[in-house]
Amino acid sequence: MQDLLQRQMAWDENSTNAKNPGGLHFQFFKIDETGSSGKRTLTYRVYVRRAPEDKKYTLTVWRIGSEPRQIPGDIYLNAKGLLMVHKPKPGQEDSDFVGDDELHLAVQAAQGEPIRYALASSDKQIIIDGTVVPFPLEDQGQGCRLEVRLAAPEADAVLISADGLSANADVPIQLVSAGETETGSFHADAQGHAVTTDLPFVANLDRGSLRVALVTQGCSTAVEVPWGKKSYHLR
Repeated sequence: MQDLLQRQMAWDENSTNAKNPGGLHFQFFKIDETGSSGKRTLTYRVYVRRAPEDKKYTLTVWRIGSEPRQIPGDIYLNAKGLLMVHKPKPGQEDSDFVGDDELHLAVQAAQGEPIRYALASSDKQIIIDGTVVPFPLEDQGQGCRLEVRLAAPEADAVLISADGLSANADVPIQLVSAGETETGSFHADAQGHAVTTDLPFVANLDRGSLRVALVTQGCSTAVEVPWGKKSYHLR
């Protein structure tokens, strides 16, 4: 489980590395939302700005509870970094709207569920990770932001992140799961961003809720997430 959590955190952080030396990242823009049978489908237009245009790419998707899988078909980019299903035609190079030639991502998700993508050039010289959370579990207060993401479909594990913390500070957090309380901590980086994990399981219970609270001199915020049996529901 710890290996899985580290892998998810690394994907979400998308840090600059040998395969992504320019710090390129995904940008997701919601362009449509529909509902059927009580479930919502969100459709996104996707950019990876400044990625080389003269390459062919593949796109991989990773949903929690499963392994990454490659989406069929080749992917191309125009000068704006817009993801397309073929090379840009004349007039499409600098356009944000290319009709059916644009790659749209239609997704359904639960509250707090991340959907991860990776864009890889066919020569494997470039790999860019990105994550979209259609229905985030988050709270903001006094300049800081707290978010909890599912790391497994029934929240057997969660990722907890915070922004707006004091640079390079150790910040305590309170975790209350089904009435059991423990104290953890964040270690913020130079930008005041921090990530940690939790396993909300409580002995002899098959479900419950986890409340994550962050209280500092300049920030007070909390997020609650259900976990366990039958806790996973598409929005």
